[in-house]
Amino acid sequence: MTISKELLDELMERMLGAELTAAPSGGSVLDLVYQEADGCLQDGDAANFENKIVLSIATRLRAEQYMLGRINDPSLPGDIAGNQTTELLKRFRHDFPGDVAIPTMDRVVLMTPENIHLNSFMYEPILDMSDEHLRKIYGDVTAL
Repeated sequence: MTISKELLDELMERMLGAELTAAPSGGSVLDLVYQEADGCLQDGDAANFENKIVLSIATRLRAEQYMLGRINDPSLPGDIAGNQTTELLKRFRHDFPGDVAIPTMDRVVLMTPENIHLNSFMYEPILDMSDEHLRKIYGDVTAL
C-alpha cells in the first residue's frame, strides 16, 4: 500500500484538530522522504540534526526497499515480527550469500536506528554520527 502525502495530511489534521498549511506535493510519503534526503545531500558540512534524522530514515527505507525487491517474496514484510531491517538482511544473506550489497546493508543496520521517536536517548547514536558518514551510507544504498 502506498501512502500519499494528502492521506497523511488528512490523518494528521484529524489527529491534531487543525488544518495543515504544508505545500502540496502530489506523490507518496516515501517519495517525499527521498526528496528530503536528496536535499540533505546538498546542504553544507555543518552538523544538522534534522538532516541526520531524515538521512537515517531514508537510508533504512532505501535498504529495505532494495532487499525486498531482490528477495521478491510477496509475504514480506508482512511476515516479519521483529526488527524488520535485521530480519530482511538475514533473509537477504540466505538468498544471496556473498552478494556485494551485504557489507552496505550491514552498515545500514549497524549505523541507523531501527526506530526514531521523540525519546531523547534514541537520538544519541544519530548525534554522534558525522553528517558525512550518513551522506555516504545513504549514497551507497541509493546506488545499489
